[in-house]
Amino acid sequence: MTRRTDAARAPLSHAQQRLWFLDRLQPGLRSTPARPVRASRAPLAADSLAAALAEIVRRHEVLRTTFRVDAESKDPVQVVAEPAPWTLPRVDLAGLPAALGEAEADRLLAAERRLPFDLERGPPPALLPGAPRPLDHRLALTMHHIVSDGWSVGVLRRELQALYGAAVGDHPSPLPELAVQYADFSAWQRRWLAGGEWGAQLAWWRQTLAGAPSTLDLPTDRPRPAVQILRGGSQALPLGPALSALAGGIAQLGRRPGVLLRS
Repeated sequence: MTRRTDAARAPLSHAQQRLWFLDRLQPGLRSTPARPVRASRAPLAADSLAAALAEIVRRHEVLRTTFRVDAESKDPVQVVAEPAPWTLPRVDLAGLPAALGEAEADRLLAAERRLPFDLERGPPPALLPGAPRPLDHRLALTMHHIVSDGWSVGVLRRELQALYGAAVGDHPSPLPELAVQYADFSAWQRRWLAGGEWGAQLAWWRQTLAGAPSTLDLPTDRPRPAVQILRGGSQALPLGPALSALAGGIAQLGRRPGVLLRS
């Protein structure tokens, strides 16, 4: 995989196009929650944190990307903006009593979760720190699934830790420059599928799903609402010894070099 020829824009990957379609179907739908990261009982160098986050945004083009319809092709494209200075939003709650500070931090996080995304104007990420007490800090990182997934969050955490440590010590970034960006993958994926792979994969799925029911009849206990609300629940199920051993083996396999588990 190599760098794309047009550095400012690229086609959407197929995964991104699915999410873009869902956003067009229900604009601003907030299906990706805020991810609170708490650093408790430790001094916080706010300027160093802002510098580390700014460097992450500079490193990863996808965090500077918006999504719009191309005027000529009428297809959605991702448009990469140049790095620009920005200010880290901060909310200081240290003047409140401990219980009220905790409650206000929770309220701010809940309000952040309800804010709609604007994929066309962006930027998709939003940052909201709050300090309920002088030595208790929270950082909420909110990103649309079109620019981030579970694996990406792990990368972000590791890079933030490395860059924050370097900024606190007034050292340069210890991370190497990225050889390719996600938009390069998107462009490569489109070329790869256009070379005949699309037809081969479509034929495989048609053969695999031959004879499958045309509709999925799931039991429900209430009518489907006119507008999707995304309310759900969870159910904990204990695993037996055999499944527990299998899950442990899969986790151990995923820790081997060169192995990536996909859900």
